[in-house]
Amino acid sequence: AKVPGAEMSKYVTSLSALTSGRGTFSLAYDAYQQVPTDVQEKLLKEYEESEKEED
Repeated sequence: AKVPGAEMSKYVTSLSALTSGRGTFSLAYDAYQQVPTDVQEKLLKEYEESEKEED
């Protein structure tokens, strides 16, 4: 299956919980793609908020 890289951290946790820690998977890079506009806006907002917290 092809999924965004950001989704993989959630997958690891779910797989471990569903298989009592016995499940495994492999990961391979496929391609870079432009992030959809709504995701860009969300990421930018999160980044700007984290920058404010560091100041």
